[in-house]
Amino acid sequence: MLIIPLLGQAAGTNFQITDFNCRSQISWTNAFPSGVCTVETAARLSGTNGYTAWIPQQNYFTTNSAGEGGFSFTSSIGFFRLLAVDISSDTPLAFTNLVQSYGFLHTIAGNGDAGYSDPGKDVTNYWQPNYEGGYATNAALSRPHFAMEDDFSNVFIVDKDSDSVLKVTPDGRIHTVAGTHAIGNGPDASTIATNVAMNTPNGLWVRGDGTVYVLDTGNGKVRRLDTNGMLTTLFTDSKGISGGRGLWVKSDESLVYYASNSHLRQWTPTGGSVNLNSQFNDLGNIIISGTNIVATDRSDNTVWLVTTNTGTRTLLFGNGGENLVVDGSLAATNSLYGVRGVWQPPIGGYFLATDYGAQFLYVDVTGVVHILVNGQNDDHAGDGQWFYSPTNNFFGQLRSVSMDNQGNLIIVENDTGYVRRIDFQRLTP
Repeated sequence: MLIIPLLGQAAGTNFQITDFNCRSQISWTNAFPSGVCTVETAARLSGTNGYTAWIPQQNYFTTNSAGEGGFSFTSSIGFFRLLAVDISSDTPLAFTNLVQSYGFLHTIAGNGDAGYSDPGKDVTNYWQPNYEGGYATNAALSRPHFAMEDDFSNVFIVDKDSDSVLKVTPDGRIHTVAGTHAIGNGPDASTIATNVAMNTPNGLWVRGDGTVYVLDTGNGKVRRLDTNGMLTTLFTDSKGISGGRGLWVKSDESLVYYASNSHLRQWTPTGGSVNLNSQFNDLGNIIISGTNIVATDRSDNTVWLVTTNTGTRTLLFGNGGENLVVDGSLAATNSLYGVRGVWQPPIGGYFLATDYGAQFLYVDVTGVVHILVNGQNDDHAGDGQWFYSPTNNFFGQLRSVSMDNQGNLIIVENDTGYVRRIDFQRLTP
């Protein structure tokens, strides 16, 4: 079938497709430097009454003029085009363009059996042997804290109260990949991961190739799960790790940042573990932004920027209050009640996730905070609907947010035990 490339909504008169090959790889130039490019396809150029049914296939963040990507090519595709939208701060429709680039909300793991925040259930292991290999949405999770995806669409979940790491494969099945589902302190030497007991693992970091790093909080260790299924202790913190959640590991393992209650710590193979900054109340999650660390302080209701060379911290967002966010106002003067999750998309700004109020937020590059999804306590709704819900309550207490290599957002609802995905795919051209 003949494939005819068409230009979509232009980023200027020179926005154009520069190449397309038989492997469904497409290249373009003169895109928006802060935007989203969408590949759209159609079976024919004109249908009933001259209408063309363009179907969005794949989104890509654009951070410079030139880019490339791919899409699933089938025999029913006769034509394709590109749609480009601007989400830079000086564009009136920037936030609208970003929101409309995302699509449906899904639950990808958890059945909610853990229930709402009951102190007596916070140490309960809900894992059952019959969950193994079954559909992930039929399994009860046990206070999960972080989920992250590799480049092969496998989602890894650190399931704190079942003392294990779980993996949801692209077919929606759930598998134990590390831990024994019982508290313990397994060997440090390379061992089959499902034979190594852990103690309330609370943090996670995943490399694109599927290598997983686990913050084994109760044992004061950072462990590495190799792609061959073997678990090895990367290092042990002699001071222990108290309430650790945040974890980041450099790809060559020459540098690790991790959280331990009020301490943001740094580990190197030669220098061991040292405190980079100890001024926090109760650390949530951390990410790297350029040469700095961005850290959430869930008890202080604030978000901080920490320089990696001196450990000096600067307040980014939050006034320390315990109110809900006011949509469209400055993040610096808002209450970010129990903020835990943080992630930075390629185009700048920050996604934030709060515990109390269960608000999923986006702070744009001008510092204005927008409510993407609202929530309250143990709410859990919205599956199969467009994710954007600044007034309806779709989320319960939030623990973390991450983004996969395709731009999809992975969000953890902890107390009720769910992992959700927001598709980075437009619903309409």
